[in-house]
Amino acid sequence: MSGIHERLDAVARRLASRFGTPEACGHEAPPVDNLVLTILSQNTNDINRDRAFASLKNKYPTTARLAAARPDELEDAIRAGGLAKTKAASILSALSRLKKERGGYALDFLRSMPLPEARAYLTSFGGVGVKTANILLLFSLGFPAFPVDTHILRVTKRLGLVPESATLAKAALLLEPHVPEGTHASLHLNLIRLGREFCRPRNPLCPACPLLPVCPAGAKTAGRRRDA
Repeated sequence: MSGIHERLDAVARRLASRFGTPEACGHEAPPVDNLVLTILSQNTNDINRDRAFASLKNKYPTTARLAAARPDELEDAIRAGGLAKTKAASILSALSRLKKERGGYALDFLRSMPLPEARAYLTSFGGVGVKTANILLLFSLGFPAFPVDTHILRVTKRLGLVPESATLAKAALLLEPHVPEGTHASLHLNLIRLGREFCRPRNPLCPACPLLPVCPAGAKTAGRRRDA
């Protein structure tokens, strides 16, 4: 666990060399739209998330109309993303609270807060966890936040950068201070790509992985395959 910053820097450089600079991931949206988008992204894939968001925007083209939606109608609009009842409740609750506390639906006021304070505010909303908050803070507001999803958690555990017991939230807070400056978005996206293409949950492609030289788990796996 020592030298996390140096090891993350090496990881970031190797991934950038292999994958390049990632293109936009769909989260570069106005903050409130991104809040809705990231709530919709929970426990589903990007395709279903985008279908649900497109359906939502078609039915409710403005945030004010969305905030006034009937829960059952909103559930129908976002059903493609799964967990429609829970997600609809989270979206409507967040918008209602914003209107009550801030007089509107903007989140730009968060820019003036320190990162921990802005994250604490967002995670105080029902249905908004650290990952959801960090996605919004990083991609919509430009904070040096580091979202960790299941792919990143798996990869960083195998790299020995976070404890085996780490949750998504704990891993994010452990890694965030050590992410090389200016690489939060690219490292996040490249680690996800690595997890999908190489560092899979089962049968990881360790011999071909660009991180094999810096991965203890990968070195063991590759060694066992050579000995087999």
